[in-house]
Amino acid sequence: MLDQAINLLVAELNGFLGARFPGNANVVIASSLCSPDGTVLPAIDNKVVLTLVNVERETVVALSNFTPSSGSGYVRSSPPLYLNLYVLVSASFASHYTTALQLLSKVLGFFQIKPNFDAQNAPEFPPQLSKLSVELVNLNLTELSTLWSTLGMDYMPSMLYKVRMLTIQDGWISEPVPQVSAPDASINGS
Repeated sequence: MLDQAINLLVAELNGFLGARFPGNANVVIASSLCSPDGTVLPAIDNKVVLTLVNVERETVVALSNFTPSSGSGYVRSSPPLYLNLYVLVSASFASHYTTALQLLSKVLGFFQIKPNFDAQNAPEFPPQLSKLSVELVNLNLTELSTLWSTLGMDYMPSMLYKVRMLTIQDGWISEPVPQVSAPDASINGS
């Protein structure tokens, strides 16, 4: 599901940017920024790159692990896992710095006007997801420096977004729970 969420954002951004920058129809890609040895990947040159940099469990959501079964009673299953994804949006335009800034400005504008995605407003929305919302994360210079050092890269123009509420529920049933019937109010069978 992580890939479906990121690929949805890539498709939505490509549609938006492709309409505003003809000839750059697929300027947005999902990719890491460098190979394990630290060299910059050539595939990211002249691209806006979405990189998953962290996954966090959402702990604020109330969790229930009882759901009605198709017969009588309920089933107990693992509660859904609600995730927040931290996605770095980088503009890798080494020889076209102003183009990088222009594209990042368009990405900012896109997520400002369309911060929520669901089956109603995104034609390619995966049926396994219920809703995604995107919000810009504020990083101070120290946090930004730490992030880029962790990535093993030199800084490039970028923004960090928190993609909220990716829900993972595989529906595995751990045990059936019988339906509670009416209480027996009789005493000693009378």
